Amino acid sequence: MVKKDTNKSYSWVGFGNIFLITVYLLSVIVTTAKADPPNPDVGDCFSYGYTESGDHIFLIDSNKSVFGDYLTIKHNCDYIEVLVNGNFTAYTEENKLIIPVDFGLQNITILSNNYSYSVTNLTVFPDRLTWEYEYNQWMTGDYTLEQFIELSKAQTRENTASIVSIIIVFSLVTFVYWNLINSYIDRNYCEEVIS
Repeated sequence: MVKKDTNKSYSWVGFGNIFLITVYLLSVIVTTAKADPPNPDVGDCFSYGYTESGDHIFLIDSNKSVFGDYLTIKHNCDYIEVLVNGNFTAYTEENKLIIPVDFGLQNITILSNNYSYSVTNLTVFPDRLTWEYEYNQWMTGDYTLEQFIELSKAQTRENTASIVSIIIVFSLVTFVYWNLINSYIDRNYCEEVIS
């Protein structure tokens, strides 16, 4: 007669090693979204730009996407000139400059004495939800009311879709239960025919 060993020892050390390796690999694989701080080429002049959306601040850099309606540029130069898509946009001798920025793909250049900082392929998205932006565009544009659905029509469509969904689900559930009951009766009961 062989006696079973009832002492079970679990090795949490192996689990800990697997956990640590997984955390390490995930930290290597998962990257964070960031923009590197701009490095001035020469001189003591330094500038950077960012946009804001809610509580978030997005540094501008080449080939990046940002959210916001206004571009804020801070610098310690004597003056700066800002060119957006090659067109002169602003000039200031103050340390901070806030300018409105168009949505879409932008190329921004900041110029000063012996200093140039360029940002290319910067994609700017609006500082709000898309539908809210379209609503504001409709309020200021020349759109007609026929392009938007009325509230009563939207509620009617919603109610119709709900009723049709209920009918479809009821039909499918009834069909499935009917087939299950029939198959159960066919397998478990036999009918006796008396003539």
